[in-house]
Amino acid sequence: MKSDTVHQHDAGPRLPSPSPVDRAARQPWREGGIFLGATYAITLVLALILPGTAENPGPVVLLTALVPASVVGIIGLVARYRHAPSNPHPLGLRHLGLQFWPAAIAVPVVVISASFAAAWAIGVVHFDGLAGYVAEAPFSLVLLTVIVLGEEIGWRSYLLPRLVEVLPARRASVVTGLAQGLYHLPLLLLTTAYNGDGSRWIVVPGFLAVLTSAGVFFGWIRLRSGSLWPVAIAHAAVNTCLVEAPVLMADDPTLAAHLTSEGGLFTVITVVVTAVLVLRRATWTIGSI
Repeated sequence: MKSDTVHQHDAGPRLPSPSPVDRAARQPWREGGIFLGATYAITLVLALILPGTAENPGPVVLLTALVPASVVGIIGLVARYRHAPSNPHPLGLRHLGLQFWPAAIAVPVVVISASFAAAWAIGVVHFDGLAGYVAEAPFSLVLLTVIVLGEEIGWRSYLLPRLVEVLPARRASVVTGLAQGLYHLPLLLLTTAYNGDGSRWIVVPGFLAVLTSAGVFFGWIRLRSGSLWPVAIAHAAVNTCLVEAPVLMADDPTLAAHLTSEGGLFTVITVVVTAVLVLRRATWTIGSI
């Protein structure tokens, strides 16, 4: 007589359930991936729908460069820390990191000035009204610090700390810098409103090299200081010197774009050399982030 008992077929060996440690290791990758996917998607849409040219940039530069990383980063931080009362200041704004402010200003000024000096030495650029610009630079620095603070909330208050959980600090800083560079590609490739001079085949790779390398210094100063303020100041110092300098004149704007500005050869050299020095010589102990 056959048994009425129903036997289940053997489904074969089962993989062990992920341990809490495994799940915790995957969480930063998932959060970082969501941040990048949402940020890149918003940036692409804005670059496609907003008008902007070199002669009339309009809102496309400001909105695509600042808004997506700011909004997505803040949403991610709120979601991550809403149940973590032990870390009530996830933005990195609870202290100023004043001891790092001199380096945050001096390093970008020296690095960008070296690029300009090389271009000036071979006659590619000259300066007009330099004294007046230097007098106005502190006001530009303060204004731009406030403007870029939102962008840096996304990159170095949200993404960088996530990557530091699963990567060495140096590598995490490089990856964050590269991610920030890629974030600007829709603006560089779909519009002429931002760094519009020069061949895209030259300027865009140079720009990515500069942003990736600058990310090393930005990451180091963020992790060492435990504050976002020095990063925002350093970012603003770069923009004050490199983007907002109306005194930089060139008879051949295309050649100048290939040698200086944010994607030029001289800028690539000075920023990459600085990044190598920071990677090899700087102390990478991590403060409170």
